Amino acid sequence: MKIASDYGTNEDKSKNYEYCQYCYQNGKFTQPDISIEKMMAGCIGIMVKFGTKEEEAKKIMEQTIPNLKRWKK
Repeated sequence: MKIASDYGTNEDKSKNYEYCQYCYQNGKFTQPDISIEKMMAGCIGIMVKFGTKEEEAKKIMEQTIPNLKRWKK
């Protein structure tokens, strides 16, 4: 379950429901030049740190990150 503070913010400070607070703030990506591979690795690391098994975290990220508008081709 996501809470309002999980979401990023648009330039007008409204919530952006496509991206999290760590990826998107004030209408901009916090790491605009990061590769999809580095983004996935970073997210997997954070999930593992908070108790998700690495294999499960990897599966979730492989299903999620490439489908975000930012990474869709």
